[in-house]
Amino acid sequence: MKMHNSQIFKQLNFYKSYNLPIFIILFLSSLFTNSSLFLLLSSLKQLDKESNMTLIFIILFGLLFLISISMITIIISINFNVREKDLINRRLIGLAFHKVFKNLLLEQSIIMIPSYILGFFASIFLNKLLIASLINKSILASSFSINYSFINIFLVLLVSFITLSAIMFLSTKKYKRIENNYKIQKNKKKQFFKILIGSLFLTSYFLLIIFNNTEVLYLFGGIFFIIGLYFLLEIFIVCIAKVLFKFFIKYFTISSSIKNMEFNADLITKIILMLVNSMIFLNFSINVINKMGIESYELNQNAEYLNGLMFLGSYLNIVFISFTFIILINGFLMYLKSLQKETETLRKLGFTRSKIFLRNIFQFLIIWIFYVLLSFIGTTLISIIWKDQSALLNLKYWYIEIFVVLLIMLFLSLIEWTSKFLKRNELTS
Repeated sequence: MKMHNSQIFKQLNFYKSYNLPIFIILFLSSLFTNSSLFLLLSSLKQLDKESNMTLIFIILFGLLFLISISMITIIISINFNVREKDLINRRLIGLAFHKVFKNLLLEQSIIMIPSYILGFFASIFLNKLLIASLINKSILASSFSINYSFINIFLVLLVSFITLSAIMFLSTKKYKRIENNYKIQKNKKKQFFKILIGSLFLTSYFLLIIFNNTEVLYLFGGIFFIIGLYFLLEIFIVCIAKVLFKFFIKYFTISSSIKNMEFNADLITKIILMLVNSMIFLNFSINVINKMGIESYELNQNAEYLNGLMFLGSYLNIVFISFTFIILINGFLMYLKSLQKETETLRKLGFTRSKIFLRNIFQFLIIWIFYVLLSFIGTTLISIIWKDQSALLNLKYWYIEIFVVLLIMLFLSLIEWTSKFLKRNELTS
């Protein structure tokens, strides 16, 4: 038993760079969702049924819960993709499937449970800051306070427990595929099903944004778009890579980079989905929630409602940016880790580190181009079709995000190249 526990902790330590981002994202998810749920439950008892702030707290909790689940699922999927080969190797050397699965389940539990507990307690301190700020801005009455009754705490913990169990189930469900992963078999029926479902969602998305001018589609239309990409994007990347490979086959540096992207299409798909997902939520917050606040004020001069909506928009922007920054760094670091073995092989073949660095930059630029095109279709295209002038005026935020993503990609590549350069100098000195 002691040996087994020791093995789990060694596994945790070895994969700390993979598990730390999961821990941080789960902590933030627990922090924001528990905080918003306490606000909602407290408002139901202390505010009038006609109060606009109750509606705002409902929207806040719903959006935070949705973004948290989607971001956690994506980051676990990205990290699993990079670890998958190691897990398959463990099966090939004779480790029983139930042992590999049990170790992974315990590892996930050690990461997730403390993270959620810390987030729960941190949400109490966050609520103190939020309530003080909302009272100071005259959004809430000075008598408003968070109700930490037994029932409220029980409900919040119950939601957290169900959410955590669902996340652990989804993450370990992926690990169960290890049993047959080393026997690679193409399932034509599954491919056909993915193409059919993905095409239906993408077709529905385009029909919605062309024939229905409703601002809520900035969010729900975007969700249709993300689901469609979930089923089709990997297939699309593989097909594009095959075509580009034939076109650039005479240029080894480019063609080998394209072939590598084809092999890593699943990982690239998840990274792009993460980025587009973040852009859709941020676009909804900026162009719908903030706009609602201005229009509501013009209609009824309700200062409380206006301030509440402005708070909602600002708070959601902070949350989305926090999630995006962490997951963005994790996603691209995981992609760089997936290139390590290939890099070692290329070094043995005589490739210089500078040439390998340029190959990595080339691959990141291709990913970035995919991201820019898809985020344009999922956000800005709607504004152009509807001729939404206020949204088009906010296009600067779209430009800021796409170029910040590009800078982070280049910065991470440069850091990796520099660290390897310094290590080489240490070994030779």
